[in-house]
Amino acid sequence: MKPKIKVGFYLENKRFPHVDLRVPEKGNPGMGGTQFTTVATAYYLNKFYSDRLNILLLANLTELLPPSLNVCQADSDIDAAIKSEQQGCDIFVFRSREGDHPIYDQLPQLKVKTISRSNNTPDIVALKRIADCPQIKCHVCVGQEQLDLLRDHRVFEKSIRIFNPFNIESFVPQKEIAKQGNTVVFLGSIIPSKGFHYLARVWPYILKKRPDAKLIVIGSGKLYDRNQVLGKWGVAEEHYEANCIRPFLSDENGNIMESVHFAGVLGEEKIPILQRADVGVVNPSGRTEVCPASALEIQASGTPVVSGAKEGMPDTVVHKKTGLLGNTDRELARNILYLLNNPDIAKQMGDNGINFVQNNFSPELITQQWLSLFSCIYEGKLPEPQPIKSNYFYQAKVFREGLRRLKQAMPLLQGVPALIEIKPLLKRYIKKRS
Repeated sequence: MKPKIKVGFYLENKRFPHVDLRVPEKGNPGMGGTQFTTVATAYYLNKFYSDRLNILLLANLTELLPPSLNVCQADSDIDAAIKSEQQGCDIFVFRSREGDHPIYDQLPQLKVKTISRSNNTPDIVALKRIADCPQIKCHVCVGQEQLDLLRDHRVFEKSIRIFNPFNIESFVPQKEIAKQGNTVVFLGSIIPSKGFHYLARVWPYILKKRPDAKLIVIGSGKLYDRNQVLGKWGVAEEHYEANCIRPFLSDENGNIMESVHFAGVLGEEKIPILQRADVGVVNPSGRTEVCPASALEIQASGTPVVSGAKEGMPDTVVHKKTGLLGNTDRELARNILYLLNNPDIAKQMGDNGINFVQNNFSPELITQQWLSLFSCIYEGKLPEPQPIKSNYFYQAKVFREGLRRLKQAMPLLQGVPALIEIKPLLKRYIKKRS
């Protein structure tokens, strides 16, 4: 019998002291996706492979976590790395940190093999540190588009893609759900990087075309930080709320217009809302998205998604099959109206979405991939990276792949910056010249 592999996962949950994570099957209870998927990954690995793995969750706060998991308190990722070695872990998994973070200096002083997991794509300094750190044996991207961005960077040599796990059980309607016929739901944090203002500024136009339309907003400016001070409406930080939300969603008296309801941060009680909605909207800007769980939650509920055709959205929404992706305000409004006005097509996309999420993000599938990775690292090997996605011209990935192969064939080109490094360098040059 093979020995059990002991794996430590670091969970940074100090900003969510009262969020109940004891039952991951119920879905995200209202916290950052990075934190929830860390718990969910550890939980499902322990659930399915307790005979092969010994999972340890190293968390800032050890209350309200799944009782089936072994838990150890850790103040920071550095503390967690040290304690993972002290606890006898073979492998330590942590979230990639931005910039020249001290974690990259600490890891080489330890013997525990390490995996950096990037729920957001690291900046160019961090990518270099990950590539250069000998103790980091693998860099896990949670999206294929994210992995493809790195094809011509040195970090690609130790990078693979493993999507975040998603359990659809609580989300799939158990019986035929009567859609409301006029309802749009936005799901996400109400901060600039999550793009709610894109939807806010097209909502008046949507109302002109569909005066009966209703908008339910699930989320808050406090989703990632419960201490965030919110604006007059209690929706988002005041500057963002005053300049990017209230000008578009106010009635003649300056109050929230009747067609809009801000529901705040919701846990499992959001599921019936998602199931009855006709259209779900996720971050129309696409910015910062790598494997957005909000898109999966909406699709698992049998509702089509509208979003931007950028970043990780093409990984999590299949255009014209499980939803509609666009690039402009006009396309955002047009796609929402199209689905509102074509309920049969919207229903088919919703049904497709359930199958898509189950077939590509199920915990059973994702934990198999993690187990394979752990086995490879334990044995001193690395799995083969996934092949390039077939949308070759998106984000110039065909050029990135070509440059990678040239560097392999001609070692003198190894010093040529990767495409992901060139844009920041150009910005810095332009700033100096101006």
